Amino acid sequence: MDLGIAFQPAKNKVCSSSIPSEQNKAEVPAKSPTCAADVDDVFKSLELENIINIYKLGTKENDITTCIGKRQLNGPFAQDLGLVDNRHKIEVSRLPGGFPENKLKNKLTIYFQRRPNGGGEVLDVQYPTDQPNQAYVTFCNPQDAERVARKEEHVLTLNNQKFPLQVKKYERPEVNIPIPEGVSKEKSHIFQSLLTLDGRSFSVEDVMEAVQSSRDYDSALRYLSHECPICSDQVSFNKKIVTMTYCSCAICEGCFKAYFSSVIKEKSIVNVVCPICNMPNVNGSGCTEDMMDYFNLLDIQIRHYLEPEIHELFQRKLRDRTLQEMPNFRWCAHCSFGLLHEADRLRMDCPSCGKSTCYQCKSPWAPQHEGITCEKFREWQLYNNPEYQADRLEHFLSRNCPNCTFRFYLSKGGCLHFKCTQCQHEFCGGCNKPFRVGSACSFSKECHLKGLHAHHPRNCLYHLRDWPVKRLQQLLRVCAVTIIHICCFGMCTVLEHKETSDGVVEEQCGRRAPVLYSGYCKLHYKEYLVELINNHSLDPAVMFTIDEIATELQRWKLSVPEKMEGELAAHYQLRLR
Repeated sequence: MDLGIAFQPAKNKVCSSSIPSEQNKAEVPAKSPTCAADVDDVFKSLELENIINIYKLGTKENDITTCIGKRQLNGPFAQDLGLVDNRHKIEVSRLPGGFPENKLKNKLTIYFQRRPNGGGEVLDVQYPTDQPNQAYVTFCNPQDAERVARKEEHVLTLNNQKFPLQVKKYERPEVNIPIPEGVSKEKSHIFQSLLTLDGRSFSVEDVMEAVQSSRDYDSALRYLSHECPICSDQVSFNKKIVTMTYCSCAICEGCFKAYFSSVIKEKSIVNVVCPICNMPNVNGSGCTEDMMDYFNLLDIQIRHYLEPEIHELFQRKLRDRTLQEMPNFRWCAHCSFGLLHEADRLRMDCPSCGKSTCYQCKSPWAPQHEGITCEKFREWQLYNNPEYQADRLEHFLSRNCPNCTFRFYLSKGGCLHFKCTQCQHEFCGGCNKPFRVGSACSFSKECHLKGLHAHHPRNCLYHLRDWPVKRLQQLLRVCAVTIIHICCFGMCTVLEHKETSDGVVEEQCGRRAPVLYSGYCKLHYKEYLVELINNHSLDPAVMFTIDEIATELQRWKLSVPEKMEGELAAHYQLRLR
């Protein structure tokens, strides 16, 4: 393979191949291979290990691959190199014409990567330039550029032809830039260097502020250059970077506006945190002083950078969260008014609309609620209120978050894992047991090996959804629980989450509703029956067979008693229960 490099004749020099199939030592060929076309394939596949080993390229492992990968990035190389300036660059002239651009850049990269040529790690090759037959080579280390420029002779081989090169340190064209007032004579060269730095375009005002605020060239360049961790753009630190008040993470102004506008519009206030480290954790209960300071400082930034209507929405959500955490605060069930309830009774009277709400269950007040508990009133509604009878399954499928008691209605789709939109608590929709990951669950030693999981009791829908409808009905009848039947059939109208070409949408179930299932399909009718079982605290173990009882005991790591000799199966089953 013709690598375009002039080598001294090998004198039986031996090298160790890193190719697994060539464990024995092999002699280096006395002349370069002759297949010039292979070099393009080598660079396309980045399989450079053989080149490094055979030709003793003086570089660390993967250096060539790294530098080529960087060189192939879109945009000016200077955007990715941090504090790289003209001291890292050399000018190469007298380049031969008539060769493809990529091929010549690859030849120059390999040539100046070699230690015998005085080179080192190459970060970028700029070719062509505004001058014909000229290229600029940038090194990672400025000492490599200095060493290459001092070397007297450089010969590049292309297609078995040798071409002498002229190499010198890159010299920036003289530009007469007036030094503004306020920049000392000692720092005037820093001002001119920054303002004429190749690949960067700083304004005079930014450069002046950087020079006045910094001690030397490197610190001034660092002041002007900051890479946004979200979009990877290089932006001026003083004007286009926004620093988070809690964690000191910094992002560009554009990403700050886009991220916080989206979060404030679409998510809960607990999600308005740093996009880099997700701090602070505002899910905890209570308004701590740190959280109040965080939101007060963030409010200043949002008011400055975002639109007034977004700032107003942020303040409204922050106000609602603050009120919600007050133990005596409740929203009116009839209007958008909220009030602090200090009286020692369940009924709250709204001063805005004049209607009443239950302080404990947060439902609209009814005369039948007077003198009875919320549970008894809910049971009365289920069996006596026509509205609740018509929508009883939707009523059963409503939930209070077990962590913050926020009430919402479930859009059913088969999954029992739910996440509260208010406090982010994850729990089972069938039994309210929390979902935890690995070692966060202390239930047993085996939990640290598990992913996201919950420990469901035996009356949870997680287990009972596999029971036939008749068996669920039998359990309710055995325990004297009445099942209300409505003569209704057709299609099930319960709302579900469904995947469509437009994403996840909420649609009616649409499955067939048998006559005996009160207008619901088999799946949702089972859920209704299980809700009745849970609301009446029924234990399905009264219906378990011997095998089911044994399985349940083993699930909870309990020993299964042996059946005694001559013991009847019915007696053994009763003893297990």
